[in-house]
Amino acid sequence: MKEKKEILIKGSKVYKDERGNISNYELPEKINWIGLITSKSETMRANHYHPKQEQKVLLIKGKFISVFKDLSSDNLPIRHQLVQAGDLSVMPSNVAHAMIFLEDSIFVNLVNGDREHEKFGQHTIKYELVKSEEINYYISKYKKYGK
Repeated sequence: MKEKKEILIKGSKVYKDERGNISNYELPEKINWIGLITSKSETMRANHYHPKQEQKVLLIKGKFISVFKDLSSDNLPIRHQLVQAGDLSVMPSNVAHAMIFLEDSIFVNLVNGDREHEKFGQHTIKYELVKSEEINYYISKYKKYGK
């Protein structure tokens, strides 16, 4: 079985004129839920997984460390990578993930499925991938990419 990983997509088919740029992101499925989310520097979000949904995050402003692990096998490693403004992160289902913010950030969460807060335990399952005391470890690893 092939390990599932987060995929980062850069905008493509860029259109430029005197007004600015248009970057396009091609998605393989429809989107019915869009969340606009802000996060403060040196905080963490997520630390969960989605049993059925693929989650897409378009980072508008800022930077974060994405920490993720395919849950299909205990033997698979915890991985991490930098997500920067303009990146589209595609997180497959059953991949635990956490986001540690290096800067104040704004992102759009794009989902095909239900994201009602009242149904949290159905579409989103808490999973302690990153312990709170590990946040500073990750920040120190990526310090050169901060503000």
